[in-house]
Amino acid sequence: MSNALVEEIELMAVGPDGERVTWSSHLGEMYEAMIIARLRLSNGIEAIAGTTVYTEHAFDKTLFSAASLMAPFVLGRNILEIPQVYADMRSRYVPLNNMATSLFDIALHDGKAKTLGLPIYQMLGAVRDKIDAYASSPLLPDDDAYIAYCHRMLDRGYRAIKIHPYCRFKDDLRLVQRLREEFAGRGIGWILDADANYSLNQALRMGRVLDEHGWEFFEAPIPDSDLSGYKALSDVLDTDVVSGGNSVTDLRLIQLGLQMRSWDRTRFDVTGIGGFTGGNEGMAITRAHGLKCEVQSWGYTLTQAANLHLMLANANCDYFEQAAPFENYEFGAKQVIRPDDDGFVQPSGLPGLGVEMDWDAIEPFVYERKVFRPS
Repeated sequence: MSNALVEEIELMAVGPDGERVTWSSHLGEMYEAMIIARLRLSNGIEAIAGTTVYTEHAFDKTLFSAASLMAPFVLGRNILEIPQVYADMRSRYVPLNNMATSLFDIALHDGKAKTLGLPIYQMLGAVRDKIDAYASSPLLPDDDAYIAYCHRMLDRGYRAIKIHPYCRFKDDLRLVQRLREEFAGRGIGWILDADANYSLNQALRMGRVLDEHGWEFFEAPIPDSDLSGYKALSDVLDTDVVSGGNSVTDLRLIQLGLQMRSWDRTRFDVTGIGGFTGGNEGMAITRAHGLKCEVQSWGYTLTQAANLHLMLANANCDYFEQAAPFENYEFGAKQVIRPDDDGFVQPSGLPGLGVEMDWDAIEPFVYERKVFRPS
């Protein structure tokens, strides 16, 4: 493979004008931005990556600024030297270093895979070509709305569902019971994500209820950083206990949590853990401890696709998380990810991430842009 240098970097912050959702009654509606890196390589390839950022009140500018500070360290680099570029980025004093590094690491992998004519997961060493998906709900107004949502998702082919409940303990207990009554015997893989809103005692009580009902896993009952609290839960609960995956993005801390047996499965997003370079290492250290990693993939299609490729290149992950309804998250993408009739998702088959963007559709929603070229 011939050398290919990064000749130009275009960064865009995109704020689509779609329905705003949230995933906890303690939060406001989310402004979900798409931060895109568009790299033009010396071999004529265009490499892309996109991170989804969630904020209240207004679209985020912090990751765009961080990526702008990181871009000079990527400009002029060779896609054959991704490990060296990754190490260089990780050593830089850039705010949100983990996310800025992830964005460019994904784009470099996209460019390398396109140069090879392969989907990224095949370049990384495919272990499968599809994976089971679960529908990941937003916050809904009442129990009946959750029940109706679950029926719709099952009708669309999903065989597993994550509930983002009210995050009010007593109301969540009632909702779990209503779901049990409505869907008993359906063989659904149920997941509860409390967004770190329970006390340790509440988490233990809820976990015991989930044990009785046979839920798949219990996500983010308490803050990610409470490794001792997670250990206390995982020691006594049958339901797998999983962190939220947003706050602990340092692989050394994940290693510590694994050594402590804080979780029954690890969790992170490829757009926060260091891209494919960091993500593969996270999967490997999880596998070395004999555990699965339930990779997070909520977000726009570019974010979903990157996480999907990581899952397909590693065997120790059971599910693809899909924010659903999924139409809002398909904004700007010509190829989208949807479950088949059996509830599986797979990439488009195109090289790289397998996603082409409709730049004309995106353009009206760009609220920040910066272009980097050699001086």
